[in-house]
Amino acid sequence: MTKREEEILNIIQKNPFISQEELAYILGISRAGVASHIHNLLNKGYIIGKGYVLSDRQFVSVIGGVNIDIMGISNNPVVLDNSNPGKIAHTLGGAGWNIALTLAKLNVGNHFITVYGDDIHGKNFLDVSKKNEINTQCCELIPKENTSTYTYIVDSNGDRVVGVDDMEIYDRITPEFIEKYLTKINNSQICVFDTNIPEKTIQFLYDKVKVPLIVKTVSQNKNMRLLKGIENIDFLITTSREIFQILEPLKKKFTKVDQAVNYLYECGVKNILLFTVQDGLYFKSKTESFTIQNKFKIKNATGANACLTGALIWGLKNHLPLKTSLKYAYAAAINSAESEEVINPNLSAHYLGDIYTTIFGES
Repeated sequence: MTKREEEILNIIQKNPFISQEELAYILGISRAGVASHIHNLLNKGYIIGKGYVLSDRQFVSVIGGVNIDIMGISNNPVVLDNSNPGKIAHTLGGAGWNIALTLAKLNVGNHFITVYGDDIHGKNFLDVSKKNEINTQCCELIPKENTSTYTYIVDSNGDRVVGVDDMEIYDRITPEFIEKYLTKINNSQICVFDTNIPEKTIQFLYDKVKVPLIVKTVSQNKNMRLLKGIENIDFLITTSREIFQILEPLKKKFTKVDQAVNYLYECGVKNILLFTVQDGLYFKSKTESFTIQNKFKIKNATGANACLTGALIWGLKNHLPLKTSLKYAYAAAINSAESEEVINPNLSAHYLGDIYTTIFGES
């Protein structure tokens, strides 16, 4: 914060409804100058919305990917080198966006930080985000680039046959890009990012972010980016398969999940959470170890881990006991996996409470 911004913030603290004209008179500067400083204070997260409401650091910074998933579902077993009758669905997703959407549905204020292309998918991303009240002020359009897209084919039995991704745009989430929003990130309560972002950007976040870091892994060729500096992670959310991918650069043989979890814990990761819709939830920290076995039928596992991440943050922000927060996170993930959409459109804090009670018999 500059000295002038600090002066303005001190005045606003005494009178949150002061006009820009009054501020200009008190400070002896132009109204346009005041407007510029107010704009900077908004971008940095010190004040929010109209009326100059002072930020209480209750928002979450979400850094990561937004994808357009194009899924082809074959009516029958896929025949290669042939046209296969079926259905084609276009879905807005990506780990970062799914986390931001979950937080928005649970009434957790968040700033989504990403890049998107100047194509029809980028416009769709902005439209759907606005409809769901996701803050996109820190999302930047990259001219002449495609919005990240993932196209894949699913067999009639639900197995993914092949996929192609066009995600080079994420290389634009550079340390220089993040630095523009660093003050806002450090004024948030929690920063969560996914491994779509480049390794050098992850290192920048490790070095520069002063608030708790929650990390969500996404895919095999990206997860190993986390290893150097992994001790900076407060909460690692991954799967029983992806945890081995994180450790691949070490060339060590870990044959059991417990071995990999314990190694990462010894490296300094404070909390480790594994979740798959097939196996359930496994958690380990210094003081607790906790598991939930899954017994539910699954329709769509695509957004379950991102939904779990968002619901966990909701629980932590509401100061729920850790084990209770984990149960709520599990309930949200199962609810997402039982829905045909990536994130259940009915999700809300009240609805999540009903799901929690149904699964655990607790209120």
